[in-house]
Amino acid sequence: MVEDEAEAAPGLALEPPGPGEEELVTYTAGRFVVAAPPSWYLAALRAAEEREVPWPQAVADATGCTDARLLPLEDLRRADLAVWCWLTPEGGRYVEIVDATACQLAVYVPDPADWPPFWAGYVLPALELQVLAGLRREFAKLARARRRLSPGPRRASSSRRSP
Repeated sequence: MVEDEAEAAPGLALEPPGPGEEELVTYTAGRFVVAAPPSWYLAALRAAEEREVPWPQAVADATGCTDARLLPLEDLRRADLAVWCWLTPEGGRYVEIVDATACQLAVYVPDPADWPPFWAGYVLPALELQVLAGLRREFAKLARARRRLSPGPRRASSSRRSP
């Protein structure tokens, strides 16, 4: 559930976006709100739009977090979902859950105290789905391989003669 105004939720004092201004989904005090983005986010947007810097690099440059967490740690081309997580200058985190087509969830978690419940409630379930999808693919491969290796259905022996 996303609140219309940042001031509607308890937690950190967040500025609501002005009319026509950029907005960012923010998780604070156990709730999602739409708030005005912090300055580092706006700097990343400018770098990506004006200088055509790739978005992950623009966020890394703007936050100063050159070592963004990326899960899963496998080949991204094989992953159904990937989770990018940058530490922000304020001590919070900016998270994007992406698939092969687009960013599916982008959330700013400004208060470090909100990180564990956000991680447990939203990021871990997404990663669990990733693991389950991977297991399903592997079991399907095993089943196909088994069908190729096993002989077909047994036929009745033709050594019997009818009287």
